[in-house]
Amino acid sequence: MEEKILDFIMEYAQENENVPFQVIEETFNIQMDESLRSIISDAIWDRDNVSDVVIENEGYVISCFED
Repeated sequence: MEEKILDFIMEYAQENENVPFQVIEETFNIQMDESLRSIISDAIWDRDNVSDVVIENEGYVISCFED
């Protein structure tokens, strides 16, 4: 399940720099508290193409390396 969430976030980030928590919560029927947001942020950082991840009030701002 975790991998599906990360894949979804990365696909969404390719189209939009900002990934709202609400979109993730609605798509996977989960409630994202501060702890889960932090865990997901750390997992996003582990992706090879990610250059920056910022947790904002409403979502993640993800920057990726250009291919």
